[in-house]
Amino acid sequence: MKMGDFSAIIAILAGVMGLLLLFAPGVLGKFNEYSKKMIAQIDTTTLSYRIGFGVSLIIASLFMFFMAYYFKIKGR
Repeated sequence: MKMGDFSAIIAILAGVMGLLLLFAPGVLGKFNEYSKKMIAQIDTTTLSYRIGFGVSLIIASLFMFFMAYYFKIKGR
């Protein structure tokens, strides 16, 4: 897997999580209940500061999309 592909995958995940935190926190609450048993728990602090975390994840997502574009141009 090339570095640009990896950056794009991370950007998509961060963007989706950021949008969910901003516009559909109830979905993340339900996902939290389901994922307690399987993967990891979404901290209640994250949900209480959801706007800050959501905006931060969207900014990180945009940066990672830029990095994927940059790596594609450089051929890495």
